[in-house]
Amino acid sequence: MTITVGAIYTAFPGFKPEDMIKLCDGNKELNGRTVVPLANIAAFGNKELSIFAAKLEGKNYTNLLAKNERAQVNEAAGVQDAEMSSKNQQEHSHGQVITMDTSVFDVAMDNKKKGQTLA
Repeated sequence: MTITVGAIYTAFPGFKPEDMIKLCDGNKELNGRTVVPLANIAAFGNKELSIFAAKLEGKNYTNLLAKNERAQVNEAAGVQDAEMSSKNQQEHSHGQVITMDTSVFDVAMDNKKKGQTLA
């Protein structure tokens, strides 16, 4: 998915045309389907626009931001950072790999022998 001039004007009706020209590298021949580069949005420095881009593009956009800004934008946009998702996976995984040919009864017996309970 890409962010277009039309999408920005739809989300931000008061967006200044001069700023849009800056976002499009000085191109004055804009229409609603003109694509705005994500790097230009990241460099622009508008927090609301950054959150909008993060919601549409996710990690493709937030990876272009500085680390301190990335955390704030991810939180506001509801985008899960790669570092956070791997941390959550580690917290929620039991570290046990179960092969496809294993019965649930075998797993329960192995856990009982180890003194573990199923959660």
